[in-house]
Amino acid sequence: MRKVVNRLLGVVIALALIAASVVVLVEVVAAAAGASPVLVDWSGALDWARRTRWDDTALKAAGLLLAVVGLGLLVFELWPSRVRRLPVESADSNMDAAVTRRGVAQDLTAATGEVEGVTPGRVKVGRNQIRVLATARDAGPEQAGLRDEVAETAGTHLDRLRLTRRPRLSVTVDRRT
Repeated sequence: MRKVVNRLLGVVIALALIAASVVVLVEVVAAAAGASPVLVDWSGALDWARRTRWDDTALKAAGLLLAVVGLGLLVFELWPSRVRRLPVESADSNMDAAVTRRGVAQDLTAATGEVEGVTPGRVKVGRNQIRVLATARDAGPEQAGLRDEVAETAGTHLDRLRLTRRPRLSVTVDRRT
């Protein structure tokens, strides 16, 4: 989402700068040729600026609007983005390696399916926590240690990924009745 907004904002700003540059260029050429203003009535804008005071309500409102828009853009840009990749340890210090959250989720879903008596459910991979949800096929008393078995299998798979900072693992196994 942020990439789309940044690109659209970049296009809008670039187009506004191009339009302003064209207007200034046309007006400079017209002034050099001795013609009156072509696109913008500069003398009218100058007259308005001379008779308008800094404490005018219109200027205060415009300044407040620009400040709010600028502050909104600043907050939007400084807000941390959603983590899409989790860094992994690499043999070469000059190499930056990572695994996608979707890849981790698919790996842990497959790992959950390896545990006998468990149907894989949903895996949510966040910045600080991974949640594994699974369902026990049979709700018998011999199924009591399924949660620990699923947690151990998922933990083993996470260790194989060699994540730089391993998120906390939360496992829930629902009993099907």
